[in-house]
Amino acid sequence: MPSPAQTRKNLLFVARNHLAERGYHGTSLAAVSGELGLTKQALLHHFKSKDLLYAAVLEQLGAELLELLFASLEASELAEDQLAGFFAALTRQGLAQPADLSLVLRDLMDFQGRGPDSGQDSWPLQNVFEPLIALIQATPRWQGAGFAEALSVASQMLAAICLFPSAQGALASRFGQAAVDQVRTTFLVQTQDLVRERLTRD
Repeated sequence: MPSPAQTRKNLLFVARNHLAERGYHGTSLAAVSGELGLTKQALLHHFKSKDLLYAAVLEQLGAELLELLFASLEASELAEDQLAGFFAALTRQGLAQPADLSLVLRDLMDFQGRGPDSGQDSWPLQNVFEPLIALIQATPRWQGAGFAEALSVASQMLAAICLFPSAQGALASRFGQAAVDQVRTTFLVQTQDLVRERLTRD
């Protein structure tokens, strides 16, 4: 029998996949718990509400994204290289685990749907956006840019990186798996070029 800590870990894993695929409103606590052979009441023992489960999943994802960002900060002293390193790592992770980037997109769309008992005074992914924005403002091209302008750049780059890994199934059904497989082989290089161009060219 799994320990309480392992059960909580398993619930977060399953919930992340459900939330990435179905969004906040389409995710059912009964479906999440049922996938693990648990009752809904057992899930509620660990997470008192759907909002709290969602918040825990986002906190976990946000912490993982921050780890990627901190690793890129240690790898270089130049802001543009730090950003390029982070987005390259994020692209690789997204291709390996598309649910993570799907969840980022889903949360951006579902954020207003979160209830008042989420236990969150702030948005967990804000902890990723804020240093990204500061790094963008530290690059020579965007030095002196206002917050809104840097937020726009961060959003554009995240959207470009998150969309393809999240949409592979839909794209394969419309254009064929062979086309999607070809995109996968060049996607990392293409996104690196896109990030570099956005950060360094006028």
